[in-house]
Amino acid sequence: MSVTLSRAVRTTPRRPAVVWFSYAVLAVVAVVVLLADLLAPHAPNEQNLTAILQSPSWQHPLGTDDLGRDVLSRMIHGTRVSILAAAWAVGIAVVVGFPLGVLTGYVRGVTDAAVMRVLDALMAFPALVLAIGITAMLGPDIMTAMTAVGVVLTPVIVRLARAQTMAITQQTYIEAARSFGARGARRMIIPHVVPNVVQPIVAQVAVLAGFALIAEASLSFVQLGVQPPTASWGTVLARSYTFLELAPWSTVVPGAAIALTVFSLNILGEEIQRMLDPRRR
Repeated sequence: MSVTLSRAVRTTPRRPAVVWFSYAVLAVVAVVVLLADLLAPHAPNEQNLTAILQSPSWQHPLGTDDLGRDVLSRMIHGTRVSILAAAWAVGIAVVVGFPLGVLTGYVRGVTDAAVMRVLDALMAFPALVLAIGITAMLGPDIMTAMTAVGVVLTPVIVRLARAQTMAITQQTYIEAARSFGARGARRMIIPHVVPNVVQPIVAQVAVLAGFALIAEASLSFVQLGVQPPTASWGTVLARSYTFLELAPWSTVVPGAAIALTVFSLNILGEEIQRMLDPRRR
């Protein structure tokens, strides 16, 4: 792995502007998530009804909303909520989808056919529409919403892990291990199959995290995700959109934060795939 990373560092300058910009965006997001309480100049729900919809100033760099709350403070605290919500959804997809994909790809037969038919039915619906439907049935709540997003992302992980497992099990070294009597999870799947399936999953996780961020913002925008007064990128954007004509500047930052973070996550996924794939290096 150290050799792989050293080679990746040497080849990174091929696309320095985009790659390093993406790294910088993700680094800023990570710092904000970790130090939100220290970076926010005001409490996220602190109201000042004498300073409603103020334009950006030294006291409020991003202005205030319709309740006089500092938009910058709400964006900083909302970053933590949005990132953790996206991580929850992706975590569910990986925890459920990865072992299921490896199992179906290795065992095949009736188990594989049954699981894939269920996933085909699940993927017949648009992912975000299905998440909205599940959340609407179970009630508006951020945990429910992101669990639903995790469910609709699970087939992506299952299909990728299954395809990789089926390809790996055809390799010569797998046949050699079987000829020496290697069977089952402990002697075959864990040492020989799982390490080779993990690599493409890691790259895919970054891309799915971007989708999960968009899903959180979309669900919170229609009041099915994060509930007021809790701040997230989606709730800040929704609140700003309501008063778009009076305070048009307030929609720029949450929209830009979502767009830049999703863009950076996609670039990160591409770079991880390039690092781990010797053919692309």
